Amino acid sequence: MKKKNWFLFLLLSAFVLALAACQQADPKGSYAAAYKKLLAADSYEFSSDIGLKVDASNLGAEDKQIADMLNNANITISGKTDAKTKQSEAVIKAQLKVQNMSFDFDIPVYMDEKKQVGYIKIDSVLDSFGIFLGTAGMNFDSVKGKYLEFPLDEDKSSSKDTEEIQKQVMESIQKAADNLPADKFEKADLTDKEKEQGAKQKVAFSFSDKEIKAAVVKFIEIAGDATGEAVPKQELDKIKDGLKDITFKKFDVTSTIDDKENLLTENADISIGVDSEKAPQSFGITTSTTYKNIDGDVTFDHKPKKEDIVTEDELQSLMAADAMNF
Repeated sequence: MKKKNWFLFLLLSAFVLALAACQQADPKGSYAAAYKKLLAADSYEFSSDIGLKVDASNLGAEDKQIADMLNNANITISGKTDAKTKQSEAVIKAQLKVQNMSFDFDIPVYMDEKKQVGYIKIDSVLDSFGIFLGTAGMNFDSVKGKYLEFPLDEDKSSSKDTEEIQKQVMESIQKAADNLPADKFEKADLTDKEKEQGAKQKVAFSFSDKEIKAAVVKFIEIAGDATGEAVPKQELDKIKDGLKDITFKKFDVTSTIDDKENLLTENADISIGVDSEKAPQSFGITTSTTYKNIDGDVTFDHKPKKEDIVTEDELQSLMAADAMNF
């Protein structure tokens, strides 16, 4: 009798393990597990290269000039986050060309969600935007190395409230993702470079205009229910009507995952057509993102020291004093 019970136990265990293996082998299941692990991570680092493609041929000369600038821009956003300490930082780098002029931007921002404040490096802003601010060629020695403090949330919500809202939004994203059709996810072949980076599998998925719009509406409904502020039917109908004016021409995503279910890279190629005379007739965006140091120790490079922090009023006073010496 005991032998029979042990046999049934082993058979049941083998069945459960096989079922789990099948679930992990499923492309959607593999991607969902990696994505949820990233959302739940205490810390991670990322870097994303962004490309834009704006078709403003239906608009005026000024809009076309802006579109050309965006289309030729090189943009990189890198960042680090620590969920336990509620700290994060991002560095935005961009190379823009306007007619015969080139501009290089390098803007670091540090954020402390517990205090609900952020800090931006002042001389980086002056160096990057001096020509637009009218400060090009001026030496503001008193603000070098200083960081301007600014509020993260104007409505003064508490850190606890913000954390709860973020949690609800993340859960809503996960629920909305669970509703995506599994047959749209498929395995792809890894390149030699991806294998060298530690990737063990590649998952690709592509969604149609109808599927993306349905997912957007579903997310809004789920997020509304999660926060206790359900979107009224009339408002939801307006959103649906607004979505009729755009068409998702392309929505392709390819991701690589390691053997520990960590998301390593994610490449997206999205194109949207717009049915409006007042807007560019199409927008395109490509992103190439890498993730690393998931649940590892994070060191922030742009966390300001107390003596390097200034308020807006203090900044104006320092710059005014420097201007007197020009």
